Amino acid sequence: MTTAAVEMVLRQASGTRPFVTAQVNGSPVSLMVHSNASFSMMLTHDTAERIGLSVGAVEREDYGIAAVGQLGGRGRASAVVGALQVGDDVAHDVPASVFELPVDADEDPVDGMLGIGWLRQRQVVVDFARRVLTPYGGPVDGVPLAHDPGWDALVVDSVVDGEPARWVVSTVAGVLVDSAAVDRLGLELGEPAGDDGGPTGTVVTSRHVAGPWSVHIGGRDHDVVGAVSHDLYAYAARPRTDDDLVAGFLGCDFLLRHGAVVDHGRGVLALPAH
Repeated sequence: MTTAAVEMVLRQASGTRPFVTAQVNGSPVSLMVHSNASFSMMLTHDTAERIGLSVGAVEREDYGIAAVGQLGGRGRASAVVGALQVGDDVAHDVPASVFELPVDADEDPVDGMLGIGWLRQRQVVVDFARRVLTPYGGPVDGVPLAHDPGWDALVVDSVVDGEPARWVVSTVAGVLVDSAAVDRLGLELGEPAGDDGGPTGTVVTSRHVAGPWSVHIGGRDHDVVGAVSHDLYAYAARPRTDDDLVAGFLGCDFLLRHGAVVDHGRGVLALPAH
């Protein structure tokens, strides 16, 4: 199966985030490509109403983001999208979550997101050098990624200052280091970087990570700038376990900086030499 590449537009919304234009049941929408979001896709309640999508009853009232630390007032529900078209690829009967995202009056609205379920099921290759994604793209030659079922995300193993570190490979935002991994990886914290809030109402305080520093992946060092640190597990409202080795996220800024290509179907990360 061959599909055409689809342009990604980068926007600043709590960090750098890629968006694509898509169609949901024939209606145009702008969707964030969010590979560490553990669903196939989501839409906001307003978008679902605008396109006439039938949405089920609210399943969880304490969910969604109106602002940092402020839950959306409409909760989380489910729907099924009859046809999701991205470029010339069409997926049918796609499960969708429906909840609120923060709206900035100075920014274009966010209609929804494409998550890891869609990226893996449609075997999407995201090329950060070309700023395109391709359903059923590839194959890509690089280092293997594993699927971490706890995080429902693709992860890559690295070494930082002689210590092993496993990272979620994320298409959004920057580099995030879990607060518990900072000392273990020989990193230093800098000034406060503000608060961030998750969809369950959690609020964490971030600090800048002094840099630059590097991650060793695929036999080479790759420099990191602009990283921040907070309690990753508190943000995600999940328990911290002794065998969970995830040190943080390598996000969009890092992948752009290094011209990365991520093959979500085969689980491969390419970081071309510069």
